[in-house]
Amino acid sequence: MDNSTTQTVWVEAPGGQRTPVRGSCFLGRSAACEVVIANAKASRQHALIHGQQERGFWLTDLGSANGTYLNGRRVGQPCRLSDGDVITIAEVALTFIGPKAPPRLSADSSMTKQTIDKVRHFTCWLLIADIEGSTQLLHELSPEEATGIIGRWLSACAKIIHQQQGDLDKFLGDGFLAYWLAGNSAAASVVAALAALKTLQEAADLPFRIVLHYAQVSSAAPMGGESLSGKEVNFVFRLEKLAGRLRQRRLLSEPARAAINSLLPSTFNGRYALHGFAGEFPVYCF
Repeated sequence: MDNSTTQTVWVEAPGGQRTPVRGSCFLGRSAACEVVIANAKASRQHALIHGQQERGFWLTDLGSANGTYLNGRRVGQPCRLSDGDVITIAEVALTFIGPKAPPRLSADSSMTKQTIDKVRHFTCWLLIADIEGSTQLLHELSPEEATGIIGRWLSACAKIIHQQQGDLDKFLGDGFLAYWLAGNSAAASVVAALAALKTLQEAADLPFRIVLHYAQVSSAAPMGGESLSGKEVNFVFRLEKLAGRLRQRRLLSEPARAAINSLLPSTFNGRYALHGFAGEFPVYCF
């Protein structure tokens, strides 16, 4: 999904060539990357810049052998980018050009009212993928090893989401929240993404969980993009915590199961309370 603000955001190469950043922008040696770095020290898919609407643009190393550096410091976790930041990959210095961070708004300002007026409500699929035992992983491995493993996992997951017409709302350090707007073909795309993520689960050395919910969410979009919020977003995060407690790697909420029941077989797992929500909620494994 293109955002209006991404039209004024780009990555500038040393020779002055500008590459616009629209949604996700891959940097690396592969010709398939938006920013191609013709250097043997660069990995094929070395790093990713991803726009997260009013949360700005974030830089993630994708498990490169030689690292990604932001203003001289090696990137370990996703880092928020600011206008004028220098990204160095394989000794190639790239400049990130983007809008200045918006000023803090007072509660009674007219701009705040304009932002509130732009809150929209729509139905979408919400998917969280989260690495199991990430804290222990970070303790057991060197920063470089952990960055490589997590980066390669994020890269593989991001490819799957984008190939199936989904969008990444935010990175979570050891996971991400993705979404699909409800539509005629969205359910089939979601099921295809789930199948691909399940295959990745079974093949990868890095264990991770997947949870899926289907609900109406809110979006306050002062910059023209989506930024998901509301109780249903909180619900899917609680569902992910439940999956961890149950030691289940894949869970569906009842609304998600009902919406894709004809496309994806699932098994009833039980009814459970979720912190902050009244009652008990049925969940399903797939």
